[in-house]
Amino acid sequence: MKLLLSRHGETEYNREKKYYGKANVELDNVGLEQADQLAEKLNATGIDYAIRSDLKRTEQTLSAVEKNQSTMKVIVDKAFDEMPFGNWEGKNANEVEAAYPDVWQRWLKAPFDVTPKGAEPFHDFEKRVIKAMDHYLLTLPNTSTVLLIAHLGVLRTLHHHWYPEVDWWSVNFKAGCYSLYETSGTKAKLLKLNI
Repeated sequence: MKLLLSRHGETEYNREKKYYGKANVELDNVGLEQADQLAEKLNATGIDYAIRSDLKRTEQTLSAVEKNQSTMKVIVDKAFDEMPFGNWEGKNANEVEAAYPDVWQRWLKAPFDVTPKGAEPFHDFEKRVIKAMDHYLLTLPNTSTVLLIAHLGVLRTLHHHWYPEVDWWSVNFKAGCYSLYETSGTKAKLLKLNI
């Protein structure tokens, strides 16, 4: 299977460096342009299945791609939604530190083990994302070309799952681009990053 991973286009909250997991923020003008760039890059690629999260920003990004992919089947799966950040959502790092200094300091030391109030624990998030991806890798035809449009946390989690030796934070999936993997069973091999 050819698996294409792409991050949704930019939003106002991205620009303002705010945590916004489940907040249903729309693309800004730059994000809409990035969605068009992605669609143009994928124009010559026949996509059999497109999977997206249940959030508006991935819907808008995929909408641009759909215009040139008349036979593509679309799957909406909230298992690929970004990790909810609870009472941190809508705040940037400075605002979080000011409002919740103790939790912030603990999170800086152990970001995968400290959970803000109302947030999803990272390891629960990780399990749901990997379980969902494994499901599609095993059930969609292995001759398919599959596009996943999701969120930075989701994409980093998948890449780290396939490449555990790579630091979770180090891989940057750029909006307006896609990364190409070749899969075998539930394993995936990166062929190109940020095309």
